[in-house]
Amino acid sequence: MSLVRRLTHLNVLVLAVAMLLSFAMILGMAYWTARQLQRQAAEAAAAVLAQNVAPMVAFQDRASAKSMLTDVARRTDLLEVNIVDAQGRLFAAWTSKIPQQGWLPWVQREFTVELALQLPEEKVGRMRWRESHATLENTLLRIGLIAFAMLLGILIVAANVLSWVQRRALAPLVALSDLTERVAQQQDYTLRARALRNDEVGRLAERVNEMLRRIQVWHEDLHAQLRDQRDVGQRMKALAHRDHLTGLPNRLSFDLELERQLVEAQRQRHGVGLLFVDLDQFKPVNDRLGHEAGDAVLIEVGRRMSGALRAGQDNLFRLGGDEFALLVAPLADAHALEHLAQRLLQALLPPMNLLGESIQLGASIGAAISPEHGRDAALLLRRADAAMYAAKSAGKNCYRLADAASA
Repeated sequence: MSLVRRLTHLNVLVLAVAMLLSFAMILGMAYWTARQLQRQAAEAAAAVLAQNVAPMVAFQDRASAKSMLTDVARRTDLLEVNIVDAQGRLFAAWTSKIPQQGWLPWVQREFTVELALQLPEEKVGRMRWRESHATLENTLLRIGLIAFAMLLGILIVAANVLSWVQRRALAPLVALSDLTERVAQQQDYTLRARALRNDEVGRLAERVNEMLRRIQVWHEDLHAQLRDQRDVGQRMKALAHRDHLTGLPNRLSFDLELERQLVEAQRQRHGVGLLFVDLDQFKPVNDRLGHEAGDAVLIEVGRRMSGALRAGQDNLFRLGGDEFALLVAPLADAHALEHLAQRLLQALLPPMNLLGESIQLGASIGAAISPEHGRDAALLLRRADAAMYAAKSAGKNCYRLADAASA
């Protein structure tokens, strides 16, 4: 990602967070204010109803009380009204048949107002008024969705404007970056930066030009020395990290690569798959036909398994003897690792013709996955090895997935 895009994303992110926080605070204040206003309105309506219905309770006029409750029930969020007389007996009641559903499960969705039914000389009963905040919540949701769509449109416009402004402001720095990129790619130290402004970026361009002039003086000799040292180092590394028989990476290369992939997997939050492969029936072949025939078998096994791999994603190693290991990183899931194990078994299934004999080999494969079966190399190897022995106990020429509780 370029500097312009990164700065644009950061600026838009900060702007979005500020706008969303401001909107959330305003919407929250409006919501709680509306709740209080609704409660005050409900208390006022309940007080009027209590004043009007008190004489009806006193004179046991149930028909008029029910009629009045029916009129009051026109309030959208009203859930229930209960009126009891002075002896605690139900005098009149109304209950809403329309379900009230809100969308804020963490707040109290309804409230209750209880009032005494009072005449000048005596208390004739009590009234209980229960009301919901569902309509308020649904209205808040609609307002929030509309405002979110407007904020999204504003952010899109702001992103385009910020991108244009920052491209212009950072043009000298981008040009300097392009110059250093060309120098790095072309190894051409005769290139120079243009100092367009007498500011920090202009002074940086002058220092880059001075550095390029100094590098140009001694680059030729240094380049030759580095090239020679690199060639020697690569040859030594190849000898140290390659199996001389199969040409595959060896145990040392495997240990280093496994550690590196585990560290990278923790950083990138992806899985690493390990297949521990041990050949079946190899020792009898090696004892009967000799070590040269055994070496030929190992070379053919390495060739077949290499042919079953996916380029750039699977790494095959020879650990020593008839043991091989396969690293898969990044690993999508356990099914991908099991599918790869089946491909290796299928690759080793056809017989080998050696010294006039048809040799049938197989393999026992133990599979382990990081982080499910271990986050460090030693634990992952132990569990893959235990799974390999489980495959041998199951009849060989098969694979088994490690148990997280094993070894």
